[in-house]
Amino acid sequence: MTRDDLDTLFPSPAALLAADPVALRNLPAAGGGAGREAWALAVTILDGAEVPRAEFAAWLHFGAKVLGHHAYADLVAEAEPGMPWRTAWAWWRPVGAYRAEPNLSGDADAEVHEAPDGRLLVRLWSQLTGERWLDPATGERVPAPAEGEFAERPYDAPVEEPFLFGPDDDQGLHQPDTWEEPTPLGGGRVMFFEPRGVVVLQRNRGAADAPTDCEAVSWGTGEPWFTGPTAAEAPLDTTRLEEAFGADGMVLLTEDQLPATLTHAPTRELAVTAGLPTWFAAGVATFTLAWGDGKAQGLGPDENGLLPLGTFELAYADTGRVCVHPETGAVSMVRNGQGPFPFARDTETFVRLLEAVYRFMGACWNPHQRENGKQDFLSEAAALEPLSVSRGTPAEDVWGHLFAAIVELSPWGF
Repeated sequence: MTRDDLDTLFPSPAALLAADPVALRNLPAAGGGAGREAWALAVTILDGAEVPRAEFAAWLHFGAKVLGHHAYADLVAEAEPGMPWRTAWAWWRPVGAYRAEPNLSGDADAEVHEAPDGRLLVRLWSQLTGERWLDPATGERVPAPAEGEFAERPYDAPVEEPFLFGPDDDQGLHQPDTWEEPTPLGGGRVMFFEPRGVVVLQRNRGAADAPTDCEAVSWGTGEPWFTGPTAAEAPLDTTRLEEAFGADGMVLLTEDQLPATLTHAPTRELAVTAGLPTWFAAGVATFTLAWGDGKAQGLGPDENGLLPLGTFELAYADTGRVCVHPETGAVSMVRNGQGPFPFARDTETFVRLLEAVYRFMGACWNPHQRENGKQDFLSEAAALEPLSVSRGTPAEDVWGHLFAAIVELSPWGF
């Protein structure tokens, strides 16, 4: 199958669902666009499980919704009206996509809250994301309700029976191991909550009237596939930093808020176009930006000719002062008065390494099947800055301490 074939086949869910699954194996590396992304995610999740065409279409629809390809999801629904269920919405990390959000590792919960008039809200909470309230119909974030306006629905509240994926649902549908217990929302909808995110699925009540091919077949096994550059290849921007560090954990500075003696153009450009993290935490270590108050213009070089960029509190009585060379942009550290020693190629590399810790955090703690988040993280870190994994160097000693928070420790720090 050529790339032209892929670019013809994958944009059409009807043609894709009619294709022989065997013909879709060993595909060329490039081609297929959004449809191939959704298909690859569906195949990876099923991992060889045998399902009928209509049920595979449901997973293809799921893949499209998870990846944000909503128009493609609509085409899938049109192509296969017999899907047993469809995805209402999903805030769920795709397999193989290393993203800072969602990350519901550690202590987390999703509660259904109900108003006296029957309106529902979902309260989502985790130790890493804090609290957020969601509209269960759309997944959109909404303001927290007034006190007393909603109450948590009792665990034993009566629900419609049988509900999708429930104990009395006899459709025999494929269910991932991590989707352990569906929460009924009414109207044929159920919610699944797990460390990788939250999804709401809806029973397709019209499926019984649609012609279906009941033969279950394996749609193959495969790996995730994505268009476009990887996160390591893509430029940093404000949206990406906000996703990793939070809107209150980064700052976009103006030219007059930077040290006047900083002449390294790429560092200045990064600070005013993408931003810089003001706060970072991994394990017991924290970092605070020295320029976060916007009053860094008067900062001058220290006795080593370096500008202060921020400070790591690595452990009790263990402090690392991060500095940047005003002309070359090279980042160094002075740890407990020792140094300076090389720490990162430049400020962008330094920021990318911190961002990568947050971006890989969920995949290291709660990987999907066919993921090796820890190894992929260390490989990306090595490509970004070889010093960060170069054993025996002062830089590796610090970076290794930070990386251990996700490659050795759990969300609870042990």
